Amino acid sequence: MKPMWGLLFFSLLFSGHKSFSAACCGGGFAVPGLVSGDDRAQLSMEYGFTEVVVDSVNRHGIWSKGEDHQQIRSFSLSGAHLLSDRWQAGFSAPLIQREYQGNQRSGLGDVSTSIGYEYLTDWDYHPWRPKGVGFLQLTLPTGKSRAESEVGGLDSRGNGFYSLGLGTLLTKVFGDFDVFSSFSARRSFEKSVSTSLGASNLQPGWGGQLSGGFGYNAKSFRYGSSLTWSYEDEIRSTGLAPNSPLERFATFVVSGSYLYSSAWAGTLSYSDQTLFGSPVSTSLGRGLLVQIQRRWSR
Repeated sequence: MKPMWGLLFFSLLFSGHKSFSAACCGGGFAVPGLVSGDDRAQLSMEYGFTEVVVDSVNRHGIWSKGEDHQQIRSFSLSGAHLLSDRWQAGFSAPLIQREYQGNQRSGLGDVSTSIGYEYLTDWDYHPWRPKGVGFLQLTLPTGKSRAESEVGGLDSRGNGFYSLGLGTLLTKVFGDFDVFSSFSARRSFEKSVSTSLGASNLQPGWGGQLSGGFGYNAKSFRYGSSLTWSYEDEIRSTGLAPNSPLERFATFVVSGSYLYSSAWAGTLSYSDQTLFGSPVSTSLGRGLLVQIQRRWSR
């Protein structure tokens, strides 16, 4: 029961949600939906609510807070399915709504698809060697980037660029405890946009995430914590649209999960972006996320 519960948590954690991305953006690059346990397929639904508590952190790291705070609601659907014993494919599709001072914008965020390969197996339950899954992720610009926004980022719902990412997830269960680490990097590609300022070419760069966390399993419950550092290169403009400076922030998460049955599980998570790291050129939020996951065994 304990090893399965630990592996289930990794499936819950890496189901591709973007609700804990930077509060200034509709969604950033996230680890895609991955089957990290002993299942054939999984499907996750998530609802998230975030309140922006630090309206702006400038490029020098100075924080600014206003009296009115923007609120972000998101709903996402993600899933993954094995193609063979070691290959798998996944997807993630978020809907995002942002509200500020009575004004509201909503729409589809960045949709992503992924291919994963289990390059380190744990079929023999090795005492210390982790399970490793590598992935390649393609993100589609179905959301608008903050560089395109003309309403202060209220209609920003993602990075807004085609991007190709590569990453890995390492997991290990030690009795009642589990640990994980994950690293991902991506390259976003140039695109042309037209705003009231005129036509511009937006030139993004590299971005990435580094995560680590642990958990404790008690019967049908699991309690855990994680910390994710996120980075985004400067977005340069060759037209009249202003450049967007490089962005950096860290997200701390505590979570509790409950295993209804071998097929169903739920998780409640709290996130805070004000506690760790040295954020620059971003806004920071605190939020809650509810997730329900359905799994199909092999």
